[in-house]
Amino acid sequence: MKFICSIILVLTLNFGFSQTYTIKNLELNDDKSQYGVVFYKGDKVYYTSYMLDNRNRARRDGDKRLIFTMFEAQMADDGEIINPKQFNKSEKFVFNISSAGFSNDGKYMYITTNFMKRGKSYKRKLKSINLNIQRGEYIEGRGWVNFEPLPFCKPNYNYGHATLSPDGSTMYFTSNADGAHGQTDLFKVEILENGEYGEVENLGKKINSPRKDMFPFVSKDNILYFASDRVGGVGGLDIYSYDLNGDPETTTPVNLPQPINSRSDDFSYIINEEGTKGYFSSRRPKGKGDDDIYYFTLE
Repeated sequence: MKFICSIILVLTLNFGFSQTYTIKNLELNDDKSQYGVVFYKGDKVYYTSYMLDNRNRARRDGDKRLIFTMFEAQMADDGEIINPKQFNKSEKFVFNISSAGFSNDGKYMYITTNFMKRGKSYKRKLKSINLNIQRGEYIEGRGWVNFEPLPFCKPNYNYGHATLSPDGSTMYFTSNADGAHGQTDLFKVEILENGEYGEVENLGKKINSPRKDMFPFVSKDNILYFASDRVGGVGGLDIYSYDLNGDPETTTPVNLPQPINSRSDDFSYIINEEGTKGYFSSRRPKGKGDDDIYYFTLE
């Protein structure tokens, strides 16, 4: 029988009421890496894992590195992710894709991928290829097509983990671009009309640290969730929240409690519009693979 981990924690908040987190390790998880769930239209979800061959084995590139891709699946009533199928893109333009994000109308998908095409990378035997964010559009009968790098992505930096604000007007993402305070910072950019974008802005030292800050997500009530390995955390990457509605002079990131955070890496936190359930990823002990997806309910 597959191991299912359930933990309950009661939290007393400043507002004077208690909240209960219940989490479980999904049956979907195996000895591979699964992470980064995002919601898409009703009960559909996307997540990231290793690209598989026809024998369901993880594929590797010419340098023996595992290749990441996305999977489409459905969310069952109990939070389990079912009926996964490997994401079939209409254009073979990259050899790693991960961390999907979507426009509010579901028409556009934003993915993290390599700057260079797979064939060129293999031919040149490059040891590392920088990442960028590309936008594709969904066309009925053709699927996800017309992927193009966002214009502010520069090949000498890394960009990824795109997510949109509740009103769809702002994109938040991870990068080590000019102005970064640490190894990776959180940035934002305004999405303008006609496929144009505003000036890229660093979220500043109130949010970013001298370490790694990554995997942003903005909830319906405008709370920014992200992962960081900054000093003062529980261990590894921790998940933090930051109220974007608060006073920027006094508001600071809050470390989420256990069992959400552990002494291992915890990241890719998302929560539904009602604030009652969601997912995060973790490499904590007693997991099944390198990274596992955990489902939580909040009452």
